[in-house]
Formats: sequence, structure tokens, C-alpha cells
Amino acid sequence: MGPCAYWPVKPAESAVRIGSRGPANVLLIQNLRDPATPYSGALKMRQAFGQRARMVSVDSGGHGSYLANGNACGDRTVTGFLTTGHLPNRDKNC
Repeated sequence: MGPCAYWPVKPAESAVRIGSRGPANVLLIQNLRDPATPYSGALKMRQAFGQRARMVSVDSGGHGSYLANGNACGDRTVTGFLTTGHLPNRDKNC
């Protein structure tokens, strides 16, 4: 994360504001122990999306979540969303 904090070039586009209005088909997947994108940030993002999103929390470390760590519950949930377009009924802890 260090290089990003001191990147010498200004962003080409404005930051995107995340809110509870918009398409209701957002699935977030997050490892509990991700050193690059902490779980606390994922919880804030999930809260910002409101009822238009669901989050799959995977009990694993590292940055990759989907098909990266052998978590069948997480993989099955994301694959189901990708193949059907239907969100889980509620957030899921895997």
C-alpha cells in the first residue's frame, strides 16, 4: 500500500461516491485477514451500499478470495451469483 500513498500523479477521474441508490446487484467478497484491503474497510463499503448489496466474508488470509484459497462456501456463493445473477438472501460468513 505504500506506493499508492505517495503516488506522484493526480487521479485522472474523480472519486466514485458509493451509496444506497443504484443497481441492486452488488456482491462483495472479502477475506477476514487481507493485509491489502482490511476487513474493516469492507464492512464500511458494505454499509454504504445498503440493501442493494450482499457480502461474503471468507475466513482466510491473503488478498485473493474467489477460487484462491479453497473455501468451498465462498466459491459456491460467488459462482452461484455469477451464473444466475441472483444475490444471496443475506450476507454470508464462510
